[in-house]
Amino acid sequence: MTANFRIVLRDLTLMLASMITIIGTTAIAPSLPQMAGYFGDTPNGDFLVRIALTIPALAAGLFGPLTGFVIDRWGRKRVFVAALLLYGISGISGYFLTSLSLILFTRFILGISVAALTTSATALIGDYTHESKLATSMGRQSLFMAFGNVLFVSLSGVLADFNWRWPFWIYAISLLILPTAIWLITETRTNRSDTKGTSQNETKVPMPKGRTAFVCIIAFVNMVVYFMVPVYLPFYVQTFSDGNSMKAGGLLAVVGLSWGIASSQYHRLRKRLTFERITMLALSLVVAAYVLLSFATGYYVLIVALVMIGVGLGTVLPNLNAWLLSFVPAAVKGRAIGTMVLFAFMGQFFSPVITEPLTTAVGISQSYLLTGLLLVPLVVACGLYEYQQRRLRAIEFERSGAHVEQ
Repeated sequence: MTANFRIVLRDLTLMLASMITIIGTTAIAPSLPQMAGYFGDTPNGDFLVRIALTIPALAAGLFGPLTGFVIDRWGRKRVFVAALLLYGISGISGYFLTSLSLILFTRFILGISVAALTTSATALIGDYTHESKLATSMGRQSLFMAFGNVLFVSLSGVLADFNWRWPFWIYAISLLILPTAIWLITETRTNRSDTKGTSQNETKVPMPKGRTAFVCIIAFVNMVVYFMVPVYLPFYVQTFSDGNSMKAGGLLAVVGLSWGIASSQYHRLRKRLTFERITMLALSLVVAAYVLLSFATGYYVLIVALVMIGVGLGTVLPNLNAWLLSFVPAAVKGRAIGTMVLFAFMGQFFSPVITEPLTTAVGISQSYLLTGLLLVPLVVACGLYEYQQRRLRAIEFERSGAHVEQ
């Protein structure tokens, strides 16, 4: 019973750590107007305050591959514990700082800790989980991330009503996770090249670049498309006759809730379908949702579209993690996850940069439509990729059969 309790608590620690990675950028979002007012006399204050929101995503993307290399080289636990400590200190510091430049600096450091935390937590979950249970673990991780996004962003909105600095205290949750991380997290295998018993060949295992690149490109495009919802939906809702910020916040919560529910059921889907087929279905659902979103004239249609987006997101996120971990050798698992972290967070950071010219040219509703249609080639690419993989498996099966007969 004691051993089982330790395992449950260890897994809960990893899930909670995964949960707080999603709020690295969004926890202070509700306080941005008050924050912009406070720094109104600062040159380019409005612009820099918006950058303060997104700069953790930039840092996480830039440092994702490096943190992946570090955890493969020096071990998961060291990076995981250090990332929790750095996350808490850099996150809370915004409460005390009076310089916007220093806040931007600490937000960049926060992004580095998010990259390290995302990479090490996902790698540890993969290490601890048997291949047959990988889909369940990835679905549970995505569920916690969705729940954390809804819970902490809502809490941030309440705290921001008192003072724009208070939401920075949300980052202190990492310090509450830290003791169990130190106590319960252990290395399941050695990852350092200088460790006895680890062969030199094992540390030089090549990463399957083609398959990794394909999964990472999907992660990038998925984030570029998804972030059009939190970035532009509040403005889109304002075009409705009775639209307001409160309704926009409630609609964004619908996405998070449907994301969490879909993630909790991912393992059932994985039992029946391949990774490629699941990705095709999830992206096809997002295509349909964005087309529906572009034609929405009332809240009922809008809610249906947002539920579909949440289900698509809650399916594709755990699927990409499980897909990547299914074919990447253990010796380079951290680097592979770090590479996907790079693509995913770059998708978040560059989403407004890529989509702003489109929305300026054709409007928000038409940009939703065009973005949804632009996903169609990626859906087709997934179908062609699955067909290719089936052919390769069939050829290998024929060769093995012929070898047995000989």
